[in-house]
Order: sequence, then structure tokens, then C-alpha cells
Amino acid sequence: MVRRLISIISLGAAALLSTAAAPEADASEQAMLDAFDAALTAVAYAASGLALFGMVWAGFLLMADGAEGRGARGRSAVFLTIAGLGVALSAKGLAALISAGVIPIPLS
Repeated sequence: MVRRLISIISLGAAALLSTAAAPEADASEQAMLDAFDAALTAVAYAASGLALFGMVWAGFLLMADGAEGRGARGRSAVFLTIAGLGVALSAKGLAALISAGVIPIPLS
């Protein structure tokens, strides 16, 4: 899963690099960037929905295991849910920073 995420982010960075090389993007490049932005937005919405489900599941785990003081599975589920949401949202944020020119990318 991490390898897929890294490959998706690297593809996005490559798409944004092509825009950084030529400030006046033609219609096909702009269409590609719009499609990439739409895909990242869809990933952010899906990650938010999955995080909500993950938090509910972690709550059930904490209620089931917490009575005996063994809430390790629930705490782990909360941590992993927050970490996954952070990774998914950081991909959208990183792409936005690169496309805005806040993070310069050397082309050589």
C-alpha cells in the first residue's frame, strides 16, 4: 500500500514538474493537471470517509477491550486511522504547494 501511495505521489510530482517547466500550459497539460487534482480530491474524500469508519471501529474496540484494561487494539486502530488520514491529506497538500510554486523543484 505504501508503494502504491509513493508511486501515485511521484506521478503527481511528475505532472506538476511539467507545469513548472513551462508556465504557459497548453490545454492538454491543463486537462491532465485538472484530472490529477480531481483524483487527489476524490482520494481525500474517500480517506475522510474511511477515517470516520476507522474511528467508529476503534471506538467499538475500545469499548469491548477497555473494560478489562486491554485497549491496545483500540489505541492502535485510532493511531493508524489518524496516520492514514494524514498521509492521504498530505498528498493533496503537497501537490497544492508544488503547483503554487511554494516548494521549488529543480529541473536539472
